[in-house]
Amino acid sequence: MRQFMHEVLQITWHGIHELDIFPGLPDTGGQNIYVQNMSETMHDRNGCRVRILNRGGYVHPYTERMREGTTKDPDRELYVTHVGDDISAFVRKEFLTGALIEDAVEGVISQFPEDYRPDLIISHFWDGGLMGDYLCQRYPGVCHVWIPHEPVGMKKAPLDPAAQDRHSIFVRERFEARVAENADIIGATSSLVRNDLDACYNKRYADKIIDVYPGVNVERFFPVIRDSVTGQAAREFGDYLGLPAELFMQPHICEFGRSDSLKDKDQAVEAFALVAREVDDLIMFLNLDERMEPEMAGRIHGIIQREGLRDRVHIFSPQDLPQTGPGSEILPGLLRTSRAFLTMSVMEGFGMAACEAAASGIPVVGTEHIPVVANTIAPAGGGAVVPGKDPRAAADAVLKYIRMDDDQWNRCSRSAYEAVIPRFTWSQIVTDLLQQMSERGHDPLKLG
Repeated sequence: MRQFMHEVLQITWHGIHELDIFPGLPDTGGQNIYVQNMSETMHDRNGCRVRILNRGGYVHPYTERMREGTTKDPDRELYVTHVGDDISAFVRKEFLTGALIEDAVEGVISQFPEDYRPDLIISHFWDGGLMGDYLCQRYPGVCHVWIPHEPVGMKKAPLDPAAQDRHSIFVRERFEARVAENADIIGATSSLVRNDLDACYNKRYADKIIDVYPGVNVERFFPVIRDSVTGQAAREFGDYLGLPAELFMQPHICEFGRSDSLKDKDQAVEAFALVAREVDDLIMFLNLDERMEPEMAGRIHGIIQREGLRDRVHIFSPQDLPQTGPGSEILPGLLRTSRAFLTMSVMEGFGMAACEAAASGIPVVGTEHIPVVANTIAPAGGGAVVPGKDPRAAADAVLKYIRMDDDQWNRCSRSAYEAVIPRFTWSQIVTDLLQQMSERGHDPLKLG
């Protein structure tokens, strides 16, 4: 029987984290894929037993399962533990409070085995960081790595004062300062995050900031040498979704990512509407949780109706695009046969969906607010940077890739892929994480 020498606790408190993740649910997307892939890599490559801690106490919107207790990965010593608090409902991260998190600590401790003590705590965002800070008081001496993903300065920058109030910016500022002070290591998921942390705290924590960029699951996201979904795959996609197989064989672009008002999915649809006026046979696939984002859904459907795009813009719910099991090949299959990937997000700590598109060999069009596009993919010739909230500029960039001849497009495809692989693979990311920790005197897994 394999011996697991070290216990790793991952804390991703907000969002809906499960062993089977539904990206596109509110507050559920790249961060959850990040946590899950990092956890699986630390288990598979480093022999760690990993527990993922997530806020629960309410019914999952799709599976209708009460989110409580602990679930085990059938193939790994990897567990997801859900713990409730005083509110028996989903709460968006901007409405979480320090009191709610503190009140859940006893419930968290009660869910752990009696003799449990982690060797390493890795927490995510301000809320996970605060829970990690409380747990470090219960487990003194445990190394705490805090990965903020979107520090409060970045979150605050594109928001007017009223929006800052809606997103509880001042609550975050207070608690992030506490977590930054107490954490042993702070992980930056991009140079933009590192620069924001340096600016916010006057470089006070520069010595304990390390790079922990997201990685790509290369078993799911990889290039293929074809420009459409094959007949067999198209039939499988159609059968799963109840749609005509021919739909998936059409030329298309994609916009996949978390449902969030700052992702500006309506701006992406506006850009596609401009493209559609010039390209007759192109369609668009995107994901959106319409039940949880009714205002965004209303704006998108308004564009579709105004432009006559009912048969050309196809919206999938998170439930339509599972990460594992039946249907799990739909998202990567559509991505790797897309002519371009478009994202108009104005708030990203890295841009995981864009990175997955590049790893699939697809040119990426994204805003200047997406670090992996602005700093990595576009400079390598694998994509284009456009201003946020400028659908005309985005449409022109998409049209450039649509109109390229095969040789030009293939060069862009290769450049996109080589910009992110192997640099952003999980085996490399975890190796770099542990090496940087060791260089700063923290070796909780006793690798040195």
